[in-house]
Amino acid sequence: MLPSAQDGYLPYLLLFNSIAATIHTVVCYASAPAVALKQFSGPKRPPPTLLLAHVYGIKNLYTALIRGYAAYYIGNQQVYDLAIFTFAGVLILYVGEFAVWRTASLREVMFPFVLSGSSLVWMLAQRDWYGR
Repeated sequence: MLPSAQDGYLPYLLLFNSIAATIHTVVCYASAPAVALKQFSGPKRPPPTLLLAHVYGIKNLYTALIRGYAAYYIGNQQVYDLAIFTFAGVLILYVGEFAVWRTASLREVMFPFVLSGSSLVWMLAQRDWYGR
């Protein structure tokens, strides 16, 4: 069942992100580590290991749960704020991986930058309206 259309389009974005993160969690556990960690292909990337893929999968799982819950309970200010933090966390992760540790290349981080950045801006701009 989809979130209520009365709440605008933001719940659909959160649901889409939740589904995408859930799919990537399955990939992290069901695929070879090289496939699951493909986005980390920068010059200083660590070797893809099963442990690293599983840790990344768990990060995606809790991100999916928070964003999915926020999609259906968009008016709950605490859940809304947690969803904001998941997008900020993704930006911090990929900025660090790209700019500081050089484990990811620009091509791999561009999609998370754009998606997380625009989602974060959207959620911050609409925070007061959804927190009614």
